[in-house]
Amino acid sequence: MKLIVIIFISTAFSGYFTDNFLKYSTAYVSYNVNSPKYQEDRFSIVGGLASGQLEVERTERQLEGDYKMSFGLRKIGRFKYESKKGVKSAGNGGDWYSGSESNPNQSATFGPVNGWEYLIKWTKGRQWGEEYLNQESWIRYTGNWFVAKGGFTQIGLEDVEYAHADLRLKKNISGIDLSFGFKHRQHPVYGFPATVLDTTWYKGSWWDFAEDAFGWDDNMWFVEGAIAAGEGDVAFENMQIYAFDPITGEIITIDDGPFYNNNGEFWGYDWYWADENGVVLAQTDREFFLYHFPALLEEYMDDLKNDLGYQRETSIVIGADFYHYTQNWWVHAWGNWLPYHYGHDKYSYHNANHYLEHEEKGMPDHMFMYMESMWMAWDDYDFGAIIGIKLQTNLGVFAEGRYLNYWERPAYDFKVGLNYQFVKFFKVF
Repeated sequence: MKLIVIIFISTAFSGYFTDNFLKYSTAYVSYNVNSPKYQEDRFSIVGGLASGQLEVERTERQLEGDYKMSFGLRKIGRFKYESKKGVKSAGNGGDWYSGSESNPNQSATFGPVNGWEYLIKWTKGRQWGEEYLNQESWIRYTGNWFVAKGGFTQIGLEDVEYAHADLRLKKNISGIDLSFGFKHRQHPVYGFPATVLDTTWYKGSWWDFAEDAFGWDDNMWFVEGAIAAGEGDVAFENMQIYAFDPITGEIITIDDGPFYNNNGEFWGYDWYWADENGVVLAQTDREFFLYHFPALLEEYMDDLKNDLGYQRETSIVIGADFYHYTQNWWVHAWGNWLPYHYGHDKYSYHNANHYLEHEEKGMPDHMFMYMESMWMAWDDYDFGAIIGIKLQTNLGVFAEGRYLNYWERPAYDFKVGLNYQFVKFFKVF
């Protein structure tokens, strides 16, 4: 994104910007809203714990519609198999740009023409009650023997986010464009488990960690008669738990149960937990540990990853692109392989990949040793293809899709289909 801004600013005051850079580009803004997925009203229990007669309260759901708002600026060469879009072409066999386009060939290494191409695409929306943000911005210059590209990608629902800069040499051999160069990427912390990023929450007492990390407060409560006189200190007596056998009616002892103290023993005390606002939300350690601690820990780890910022890697990239078009069939395919990577930062993915080796050896997470900046081998890759075949004048089949797997975080979309156009009907006598 920064690269795009710099280029735009540096060329904004020259004729080159308007005559060559912006010429034939298209800007668009769009907004659409759809009715929400229907959901029944909610019913909640608001009383009746002691009496056994439940008090039920009905809450009407405030259903919010699905929406999508987009804006963008684009200048991308059109392959012959693509339909024309934009204001000039709309109504003449073309279509409008709305931000809903998902053209797989936008991820191809090369466009159909040399020179500047760029895409700025921003989409925010809500789908089935879940908010998301997608961004894709890139700028590319294709020359006779090289290609340079920089951009930013964020796919909200798949949780993939990275900035990149790509510089490669290219050579056409037998109709295939081969490329070789370097790709620099910056991304959030990926690949590290919570037990490696922070060992304090499981190597020390979890209740002290919960107080410090989450801001919750635990306070002791106890039953009357549980306190016994100790020598200088207050002690608590072990209180055996009993129950009635539902079949025999006899009193039985409980030797295992949902209590903090071991073996089902109850010592006459426990802790209740209040959140950062002083609201008591758990009456026992067990309740807090099972129903509140996991979600709080996940939020804590997300904040920790965000605080660590973007991590940097520089990778060797090898690519291959193939394009062939006729009136009856066409193929456009591409792929990129990133086999070797230099991790610049402590939490770059070279250390996450090193952790996998640590895990395979069965070593505990708290003993994991981070490696210095270095080259390391693992496979990142992306590929895509668009295939169209006209079986006859009014019948055709197509397939298109793309697949990206960076840092073991796949994102993909594929579709296949058949098109048939009815040209005339015959009367049967």
